Amino acid sequence: MSVKNSKTTTSGLQWNEMLGLLHRLKQDKQYRDYLLICLGCYLGLRAKDLLSLKWADLYEGDQVKVELRLIESKTNKRRHITINPTAVDALNFVKGELTRSDYFSQDGYIFANRWGDRISINYINKQLHRIFAHYNIRVQNGSTHTLRKTFGKRVWEMDNKSERSLIYLSEIFSHSSIATTRKYIGVTAAQIAGVYMKL
Repeated sequence: MSVKNSKTTTSGLQWNEMLGLLHRLKQDKQYRDYLLICLGCYLGLRAKDLLSLKWADLYEGDQVKVELRLIESKTNKRRHITINPTAVDALNFVKGELTRSDYFSQDGYIFANRWGDRISINYINKQLHRIFAHYNIRVQNGSTHTLRKTFGKRVWEMDNKSERSLIYLSEIFSHSSIATTRKYIGVTAAQIAGVYMKL
């Protein structure tokens, strides 16, 4: 819990740790949690936008769309997100499992409660705390931000921790500056200094 009017720092997961968690959740038939973490880490959306997704946003007929198009709730900016094949596989798998249940609706929210309403960010934050504790995942103040930060860290690391990747992430995250993005994904002064030592 954070103290009122204070900022709480949240860390992202290491990519391999996140993949291992997905495998365990799928194995344990925790399909909604599996899909939430998968889409959160592969799409890099803010929690409100992630929880607002409906099956119809991602599917055209029985096929996952190549691109997700949405208007961000916080910035009102249009986003076009190419859907990664791993996310496509996860969507198809979970949709296949859910169509056997009474709670699936093609026009409904992907992350719906038993009444068909969108689940809340507060509920998801509590659920993520439980998941991280249950599966012994060490994360600082785990929350929905953990998923977005995991995405950001992965993009940065895949591009050899380059300034270019920070420019891309700054655009993706709608940050006002690269400095904000650097701070958001947890790039420390020590890491920056280490770049110079590797020359």
